[in-house]
Amino acid sequence: MKKIGLIIFLILFSTNIFSQENYFKKATKITNKMAKVLSLNKEEKSKIYEIQLHRFKRIALIRQKYEDDPEIKNYEIKKVFNKLYGRLKGVLGKDKMKEWNEYKKMNN
Repeated sequence: MKKIGLIIFLILFSTNIFSQENYFKKATKITNKMAKVLSLNKEEKSKIYEIQLHRFKRIALIRQKYEDDPEIKNYEIKKVFNKLYGRLKGVLGKDKMKEWNEYKKMNN
C-alpha cells in the first residue's frame, strides 16, 4: 500500500515539475524571439522574461481554477493579456511595442 501511495505522489510531483518546465521554456522562447526582433539589451530581456513567465503561470492557474466556467475563464485570461500589454509597454516603450505588434501581424 505504501508503494502505491509513493507512486501516486511521484507521478503528481513529476507532472507538476514538467508543467513548470514548460512555463520556463515558453517564457524563454518568446523572450529570445523578442530580444532578437527588437534588439533588446540584457536588462530589458531579463524584465521581459519575468513578465512572460508570470503570464504563463497566471494563465495556467486561471485555466485550472475556471475549467468548468469558460465565460469567467475567458474574462480572466483577457485581463491577464491586458495587463501583459501594459507591462511590456512599460519596459519596451511605445516604439518597440509597435515594432513587436507589426512583427506578430506579419508572422502569424
